[in-house]
Amino acid sequence: MTLPLFHLRRLRNLSGIENHMYIQTERLLLRPLNLQDAPAIQKHFPHWEIVQHLSAKTVKWPYPPDGAQKFLQNIALPAMARGDDWYFGITLKGDAAGEVIGVVHLRRDTAAGNRGVWLASGFQGKGYMQEAVGAVNDLAFGTLGFDKMVIKNAADNEASRRLKQKTAARHVATVPASHYIGGSPAQEIWELTAADWRAFRTAQEALARYCRPQAAPAALWTRRSATVQAFGHAAGKRGSRKLRGMPCRPCAVTALRPLRFAAG
Repeated sequence: MTLPLFHLRRLRNLSGIENHMYIQTERLLLRPLNLQDAPAIQKHFPHWEIVQHLSAKTVKWPYPPDGAQKFLQNIALPAMARGDDWYFGITLKGDAAGEVIGVVHLRRDTAAGNRGVWLASGFQGKGYMQEAVGAVNDLAFGTLGFDKMVIKNAADNEASRRLKQKTAARHVATVPASHYIGGSPAQEIWELTAADWRAFRTAQEALARYCRPQAAPAALWTRRSATVQAFGHAAGKRGSRKLRGMPCRPCAVTALRPLRFAAG
């Protein structure tokens, strides 16, 4: 079962790069980065709460005044042109200016980690990154044909850990590290397979379609993939009385409304 959660179309961006996609969710538009995004990235990215969890091998700190411009010219746009990297700028659908407030980076290179993200501090805590990552996962495991993602984070990056837990990833290892700007001594490694993601999406669809909002959270909606997968398999029984009576978090129904899908 495929959950229709994003719009997918072809886009020629301002740098002339073709065959890159944009993704539309309920509140966001994710689009390929272009050179005109340099001022927004320079404004939102170089803050300690963001860069401390990134690698000193790839990010200079203190961040230079032309850091965003060089990042786009020398790293992001050439990688996108080669066809194995996708840099999506996160923008709010209600923002006519389309200012980038964060980035989701998807790549084929499993050794380096298939996904990286950052979000401006003023927009955190609103569920934007979970919404963006969910849509990019749909793209990766659907249109782009990924079988598995390997995702890495500094062990002291609690927000990144929670994001992975909320989006069906499985923690597989913690290894020593010395490359983080903030000095984290360890790195967490997570995996997410296409099969686990589809089961997770099926469970989300079932929650949105069947469950009854409750006055308080109940035990059904946990972060354990086994629970989510079991519920996802049960969701195939549309008339199940057991399924209709299952409680969930009150926010699940409104937060997981399916969106329409279009391809162009």
